[in-house]
Amino acid sequence: MRIAVSLLILFLCVSTAVAQGQSESLQTGNSSLAGPDEFEILGISVEGVETENLRNFALRSSGLVVGQKITLPGDPAISEAIRSIYKLRVFSDVRIVEERRAGTGIFLLIQLTEEPQLAEFTFSGIKKKHRRKLEDEVPLFKGTRVRPADLERSKQIIKEYFGEKGYMLAEVTVNETPGPENTVNLDFEIDIGEKVRIREVLVTGNENISDRTVRRKLKKTKARKGIFFWRKARFDRMLYEEDKVNVVNHFNSKGYYDARVVRDSVWLDTSGDKPGLVVSLEVQEGPQYHVRSIEWDGNTVYPDEVLSGALGLTPGDVYNSERLEQNLHGNKSSSDVSSLYMNQGYMLFRVQPEVRVVEGDSLDLYYDVYEGEIFSFGEISITGNEKTKEHVVRRELYTIPGQTYSREMVQETIRRLSQLNYFDQEKLGAGPSIDLDQEEKEVNLTYNLEEIGSDQLELSGTYGRFGVILMLRFGFNNFSAQDIFKGRAWRPLPSGDGQQLSVSLQTSGRQYQSYSLGFTEPWLRGRPTPVGFQVSHSRFTSNFGGYYGYGYYGYGSDFDRDNNTGFTNTSARVFYEQRLQWPDDKFSASTSLGYQFYFNRDYTYALPSGQSQQITVRQALTRSSVDHPIFPTAGSTFLLSAELALPIYDFIQYHKWRFSTSWNIPILRKLTTSFSADFGYIGSVTGKDVLFERYIVGGSPFDVQGYRNNFGKDIIYMRGYPSRVLGPRRNGEAVGGRVLNKFTSELRVLAIQTPQITAAPYLFMDAANTWDQIESYNPRQFYRSAGVGARLFLPILGMLEVAYGYNFDQFTPIRGQESEHDGSNRWFFQFTLGQGFN
Repeated sequence: MRIAVSLLILFLCVSTAVAQGQSESLQTGNSSLAGPDEFEILGISVEGVETENLRNFALRSSGLVVGQKITLPGDPAISEAIRSIYKLRVFSDVRIVEERRAGTGIFLLIQLTEEPQLAEFTFSGIKKKHRRKLEDEVPLFKGTRVRPADLERSKQIIKEYFGEKGYMLAEVTVNETPGPENTVNLDFEIDIGEKVRIREVLVTGNENISDRTVRRKLKKTKARKGIFFWRKARFDRMLYEEDKVNVVNHFNSKGYYDARVVRDSVWLDTSGDKPGLVVSLEVQEGPQYHVRSIEWDGNTVYPDEVLSGALGLTPGDVYNSERLEQNLHGNKSSSDVSSLYMNQGYMLFRVQPEVRVVEGDSLDLYYDVYEGEIFSFGEISITGNEKTKEHVVRRELYTIPGQTYSREMVQETIRRLSQLNYFDQEKLGAGPSIDLDQEEKEVNLTYNLEEIGSDQLELSGTYGRFGVILMLRFGFNNFSAQDIFKGRAWRPLPSGDGQQLSVSLQTSGRQYQSYSLGFTEPWLRGRPTPVGFQVSHSRFTSNFGGYYGYGYYGYGSDFDRDNNTGFTNTSARVFYEQRLQWPDDKFSASTSLGYQFYFNRDYTYALPSGQSQQITVRQALTRSSVDHPIFPTAGSTFLLSAELALPIYDFIQYHKWRFSTSWNIPILRKLTTSFSADFGYIGSVTGKDVLFERYIVGGSPFDVQGYRNNFGKDIIYMRGYPSRVLGPRRNGEAVGGRVLNKFTSELRVLAIQTPQITAAPYLFMDAANTWDQIESYNPRQFYRSAGVGARLFLPILGMLEVAYGYNFDQFTPIRGQESEHDGSNRWFFQFTLGQGFN
């Protein structure tokens, strides 16, 4: 009680002193005034201000008027007048004093000191990019009054700006230079100092989950230590708060439902060569809980057993908040509870989870379900397709007006549109805009598209046997044959109908020329049945004789026998593809018919001299569920094909089988691992040896352009090895094999995804080989390589890929390629344009 009385007396004394201090700004001429007297204000004047308007403004703001009665000393009207003038934020000092007296009247003088006006402010000691950003951040504007509080706030903002970038020891000095007419020039002299990084992250209180695991969950709060020298190790308060939530969520996912961060601190450690931040977290785990029971309420569409099965936890399991959240609202396989309802049209489905702590270390899970009514697809709108015609987009839509709403159909539509490669993937992946019509029970969708360049122009050159080989290729992936005769459609070419047109030319002058033309109509007569054709013509001539001499025989003779030695090939192919509905609509079947004409003037041993012909029929079954044709992050592909060269007359004969598959497994949002396998076999229909059709392994698409002996060969590209070095040989020359096996794995990250460029660096491992006979196949005879690479897509150039691989297995280089690779274990750089390695 005595302490309370003492505090009350102290508070009253302080309050009295403050009140007296505020009223003492009014100085009176009579210092012997014993008590307060009442005066009438006879006049008020203002000094310290040059303009009449500002003087009048200050006088009006004070609230004092002539004729007003005031009591001196201590009238609260004087203190209120001073505060009101200060609130104008124009003056740095305000005083109200007695000017003179007349009987019971008094004349007052308001003495003001103006704050200077800002003429200009600059920043020194920092780069131009920082100056531009700080000009928008600091609360200073030319022509406004400069107050000390504004300067302090500006200094704080500057320090916070550089602190977010790691410069936590930045110093700011304000240099003021007076100007004319009460103006001032400010210069913020900044010394950012050294960048301060996180030196150490300390974790305490955790008993069952390791420090290392907790630090991994601090994804944006990392210390630069040991081998992780490249880390930014910058401290960001907002990201740090998110990381603390990640830590707690991880403990919850391991059954520690009560886990929390009880205290944390961040301090600057100035010991050592450089100052560094130390982040410390103290965690309280609590007991590990198990699920005792799961109860559902309000569900009528699905029984409890189905919903509990989708939830992924059963009584007795360790509580896992992460799994429950994913299986309740959205997992990668779309088998979650929410998807069960959303795929049946229950657009307003909601579920409210409740976790009840019961005896011991057990939890009861209670879920209150609101199913709502069934919605259908309503109006489907498309925006942003400035180049692609609307019917090309609509034929890919699985969201049909009138059908029951399904989240799965929306996702499949996005995947189909991504496969076109006409639109920005990031914007497309955000999904359509959704508008619910509660009265009609319809879901109106708007697909917001953004066109990207999908046409390709490839101009490249290689140096080979014939010298410099130039290639020019145009690939128009959104062509419109219907608009060819419409003059306004040539901008620069008719486009928008989704057709593919490709034209290419390769030449080294008279010695080598190659021309090709291809066209594909992806939808024949309004159905997803692609049809198309390809025609090509190639010609090799040589004035130094046939390298192999007389047709099948005399391998290796390099004498000048015939100035007309050469090789001509003309080919044509038509194909037809049909999308299947079984086993699912991701399957398709294709049929193609091809014709090849060869005329060999002692140019290659694989064919007899003179003309040869072949007619091929190819049947293929494919399935694709990848989310992007070039940069897949999820999904798989499958191909099974059989090709038959008909044994009619003296035509070339063979049968060829091919099986390939690839799987893309997402690890993180943009980090993906992939595995692929490729098998091939070429056999004889009539029993005669097949010399012409072979598998050639090694190199890149760029390496084999214009190579004279690639006719009748399937080129299997492989990183880390030059072209054609793997597989059977005759007289030192690669002839290829009839049995193929290749495996590939990649770990890639989708680093850049914009309309201008898409880039995905990767790590790879390849293994491949080819054998002459099925009896020679040996799975331990693979040639292996590993390395790094990057896959890029530019709207004009198309696909561009680089790889730097190391060959683990030595090989004998092909004659003439020794300078490219000597066959030893070494790193090998490869580059390709227009087509990837896989």
